Order: sequence, then structure tokens, then C-alpha cells
Amino acid sequence: MKSLHRMLASAAFALAPACLALPTAAHAACSVEGKGEVDVITNFFPTLELLAKKMKECEKPGLKVEVKLTTGMKTEVPRAFEAASSPFDGAAVANSSIVQLQAKGQLMKLNDLVAKYKDKYKIEDQMLIRFGDDITAVAFMANAQVLYYRKDILEKHNIKVPATYAEVLDACAVLKKDEPSIDHCFSAAYGNAWELGNEFIDIYTAMGGQLADPATSEPLFAGQAGVDTLELMKKLAAHMSPNALAMDFGGVKQEMQQGRTAMAFLWGDVAATMDDPKESKVVGKVDFAPAPAIKPGGPLATLFWWDGYVIPKNLDGDPDLTFQLMMEAIKADTVTENNDITLWLRSNYKPTRYAQAVVDSVSAGAPPFPMTPQVDLAITALGENISDAIAGKESAQQSLDDAAKAYRRAAVDAGYIKK
Repeated sequence: MKSLHRMLASAAFALAPACLALPTAAHAACSVEGKGEVDVITNFFPTLELLAKKMKECEKPGLKVEVKLTTGMKTEVPRAFEAASSPFDGAAVANSSIVQLQAKGQLMKLNDLVAKYKDKYKIEDQMLIRFGDDITAVAFMANAQVLYYRKDILEKHNIKVPATYAEVLDACAVLKKDEPSIDHCFSAAYGNAWELGNEFIDIYTAMGGQLADPATSEPLFAGQAGVDTLELMKKLAAHMSPNALAMDFGGVKQEMQQGRTAMAFLWGDVAATMDDPKESKVVGKVDFAPAPAIKPGGPLATLFWWDGYVIPKNLDGDPDLTFQLMMEAIKADTVTENNDITLWLRSNYKPTRYAQAVVDSVSAGAPPFPMTPQVDLAITALGENISDAIAGKESAQQSLDDAAKAYRRAAVDAGYIKK
């Protein structure tokens, strides 16, 4: 257990540059002190739904709590944090979404609040995300995309669990011909710009590619490694749903749960939902493995992520009250009561089979998603421009050239590249 958290802590610190069901066990009463109103905005997935519920349990006379769960974080949070006064007092962020907020100086330093409440909420060092000496977020979970697979189908056809994307394609060639129980062999989230760009970056990084020149911020992804990445994604798409370019992460999850696909590339934190009989038809039939590599023994095509809470500088509420509320949600009791819902960053977390593929990916050297604003621009530019190559409407090189132009315009506007 200690070795797991040393591994996760080192990965989390490397990021800093210079559910099956809601809890049924009894929980300790909310210990937030103070009065006022706290508004928090978060993404929408099972762990954050649970934490939103935990925050709402703290409501009492004089303390009002609102938690907005939304899939529009990418636009709503920057807009709120840029305003004269933010409508949100806190937000859940991840590796990619924190970088622009930090680069624009919009995040409150949490050092004093961490020091004040470290003992009360048992805030552990591996939970602290720093830029230099400044603590800007408190992380609560780790995540990575991993390979979900139907163990019954692979065993039926005597196919070993793919360890490379070549083996994924070989398995799909067999299953396309000989397995009538599935609609298609493979699924991945190509359905919106961010997810498509993220899928590219996972594979491109494993190809050894670098997204931008660290000295000049000029784009580097339109070279041979980028072409090879797009060509592989096009081959994978041939074994995916005909609607793959319109299918987001939630759709991929449902495809796996409904038995329409044999393998999927999905976030590790929803692994337990495959065994939820209320929403899954494949209970007990799905297992999990680290992401495929590009070549045998090569880097895995996945990146390590964290999710955590931040406070904007421009909040009009009480930062102390907001911090207490967020720490109350992620306290050790929450982990004890909901151990299986995700890979928690607290030391009382006990790894389960649902988290093992993420742990194995990090142990195998999956790097953290780069916390630089240039990478955030690249993921957007790529996601908005590479679908035509995957659909066969234009060459990989043309799509990458278009993405590089879009990235460069954004980088110039942001001041990272001089005109």
C-alpha cells in the first residue's frame, strides 16, 4: 500500500512545473464551521456525483451549498474565472484544465488553508498539486485510460489480451469474421474535439512525439510521428461503430456495458460500472488491462491524470468556508465508505481489481499529462481538425497541417509565439 501511494505521489508531483452506488454506510456528521453560501462547479462522472452529494449533506441553517455538475467545464470555468466576480467559489479541475487557469494567474494559493486544516482533514502530501512553491489544488483521485475487454469472447477465440495496438488490430480481424454476438470489435471516444485530441495525444506520446518546441512553442505534431498516429487511429476506426466520430466517452461506456463491443479504451474510474446489474448486461464478463503499447516493450499509449479542487482568486464568497466544504467531501471517511468507486489518492484507499490496470499503467511508466498551456492549445487544435483524416476525407498530413495552423494562431493570440 505504501509503495502504491509513493508511486502515485511521485507521479502527481511530477505534474507541477518549477461507482457502483452511493454510500450506504453511516458517515460522520459534517464538521464545516461557518455560515454563508458556497457554489462549486464540477465535471459530471460518478466520483464527482458522489462528492457533490457529500457537499450537499453539509447544508444547514445559515449554510447553503450548490454544486453544478456539467459537461461544459471547458467553457464555463474559464468564463467564470475571468469575470470580475466568479459565480463559483470552487471548481474541480484536472491536469489539462488547471494549466490555463494557472497561466492566467486566476487561482488562489492554498498554502495557508492547507496548513490551517491539514490536521483536521488529514490532508496528505500526495494530494497537493504545486506550481513551484504554491499549492494550487488538492487532488483526490488518480486516473488513466486503460483497455477494457470481454474476457469470455477473447477466451472463446483463444486470443491473448492485447498488449500492443497491432495485437488489438489482429484480434479485431478475427472477431470481425468469427464473432456474431458483437456489433464491432473496438470502441474509443472520438466523438468530441477534446476527447479526439486526447486520444491522439495518448498514441502520439507513446510514438515518442513531442507536441511543441519547449523553447519556441512552435508545433511539432505535424511530422512523421503525427502521421503514423493518425493512420493508426484510422485503422482502429475501421473496427469501431459507424458512428464513432459522434460517440463520446459515455457512449463508449454504454457500448461496452450493452455487449456491442469486445474491447474499449476507457477511463479506469468507471470500471466498477461494468459489474453494475442496473446498467450493465455484461456483469462478470469484462476485465481490464493496461493501455496497449505501440510496439512490444514500448511505452504504453496512455497518460496519468489527477482530479482535484481549486479556488478562484475572484470568488465573491468565503475561501475558508469553500475550502472546508471541499475537504469535507474528500475526507478519509468518504474513501472508506466508497473504496471501489475510483483510485483515491488517500493512504487509506485499498486497491481493487477495478483500479489495478491504472496502477499497473502508472507502475509501467505512464507519464503524467503535460501541465503546460501549449499542450492545452494543442489538444483543442488537433481535436477540431483531425476527424476528416480518420473519416478518409483528406490525408493525415493535410489534417495535421490544418491543426498546426490552428494551434499556431491560438499560441500567437496567447503570447506564446511571437508574430
